[in-house]
Amino acid sequence: MTLWTEWTLELGADDLLRGQGADPAVVRQRRPRLVAAAQAALAEGPALLRPAAEVCELPVTGLRHERLELSTGALTGPLVARHLAGAQRVAVAVCSVGAAVEEEVARLFESDPLRALALDGLGNAAVELLAQQVCGRIGEQARAQGLTASTPLSPGAEEWPVEVGQAQIFALLGGKPAGIRLTEGGMMLPKKSVSFVVGIGADMSQADLCEVCSLKDRCKYRHA
Repeated sequence: MTLWTEWTLELGADDLLRGQGADPAVVRQRRPRLVAAAQAALAEGPALLRPAAEVCELPVTGLRHERLELSTGALTGPLVARHLAGAQRVAVAVCSVGAAVEEEVARLFESDPLRALALDGLGNAAVELLAQQVCGRIGEQARAQGLTASTPLSPGAEEWPVEVGQAQIFALLGGKPAGIRLTEGGMMLPKKSVSFVVGIGADMSQADLCEVCSLKDRCKYRHA
């Protein structure tokens, strides 16, 4: 198991606006105050970020009846079995930017909601970028060995619900990986955290995971 803490998260105002669930082009035309708040958050917010990722690569020992057996546990379900079929190893990962940014959001929410919203967008954008960088590093290491890495798969899909997938990931990682703990309901704390698995093998799936997401019919961010 490896803890990675050295990350550079370069974000722009548009990233923060998307992190708030907004369309940057629309906001820039209609809500200049939101743009100004995002720019201010870029100046103060990065000092609140504590990016860290814990990653464990586990050999695959078998695939039986929608159960992917790993050296120290298993991942189960039809989606997992399809998506990770052919993997020689599975990288299990959790990422977080820490609790400080969400604590500051909570502190500011009543007195300065615009600033709080911008900082919340910063936290969302930062953990998403962190997850992308972690996936990139896993992929680079796989390619150096002549292998490929699959598209990352996170709990929350229709065939791999949060309460199932999160419990499996944290069982494989043990304890509080990267300082993250899991509630009984499957929520990660700090909230600005992401978990996922990546298959590593000779010819891994590069699936469009929007197609398996439980929000696919109503998500405005679904890939075209």
